[in-house]
Amino acid sequence: MYSETMTILLLIAIGFGTWKGQNSMQTQMRMMFSIEGILLRREWIRLLSSAFVHANWMHFAGNALTIYFFGSLLEQQFGPGFLLGCFAFSVSGGSLLSFWLHKPQEYRAVGASGGALGLLFSFILLYPGWGIRFLLIPIPIPAWIYGVGFLLYTLFALKRGGHISHEGHLGGMLSGLIFTILSYPRQSIQQPVLLFALLGLSTLGLVYFHINPAGVPGFFKYKFSSWKSNKRYAKQQKQTASVDELLDKVSKQGIHSLSARERAMLQEASRRQNKGRGA
Repeated sequence: MYSETMTILLLIAIGFGTWKGQNSMQTQMRMMFSIEGILLRREWIRLLSSAFVHANWMHFAGNALTIYFFGSLLEQQFGPGFLLGCFAFSVSGGSLLSFWLHKPQEYRAVGASGGALGLLFSFILLYPGWGIRFLLIPIPIPAWIYGVGFLLYTLFALKRGGHISHEGHLGGMLSGLIFTILSYPRQSIQQPVLLFALLGLSTLGLVYFHINPAGVPGFFKYKFSSWKSNKRYAKQQKQTASVDELLDKVSKQGIHSLSARERAMLQEASRRQNKGRGA
């Protein structure tokens, strides 16, 4: 059994960085995740340093509570090395996913949400039956229910867009799961259904971001409507080409050269054309 010293030191470091960033825009700009800074100036440290600055103190408080509650429990059971490794791997994973999705354009983000969620989902994978309590809910919620629910919420939130870095959150969750599986494979596969559910939902989120990297609301509805329109247009073009061939045949060989099926096709085409004029 280890202490929670490293969790507290990590929070102090994040708090100090947030304080510096709140009092110095230059510090915030230097530490935040920035695709421009990474691509043009090769400042790869931004993949990790962005976790040590926050947009405001409420942003910091939410991440700090998650890190403390779940990070301290993980540190006590698996040691400070696992805590720091999982946190750094999750932060970097969330940043790398954001980099991959947004690298054609400038994109900036701050906060330790990716690391906090990586620790949270690592804990959920290792202790799925642990009860998670909330202020307004009198009974504890099993960790696995909370994890699946949070992932479903994230997937739903992708449709709405907004200014929240859902890709950073998703990358942090998935990275935390991967780090835990690599570190403690036997414990991680004790609940295979939960493992595949978490990985499967995370993969759905990755597929969504790959298809719709800008997070445009209503994207799939628009794509489906476009697909139906294109399919209808292709069908109409095919029918028009067939009718043109039949008319060409009539002009060269006469109406009696048509089979019963071909005559029916011409009559149907004529009926559709007259109906369209009537409308």
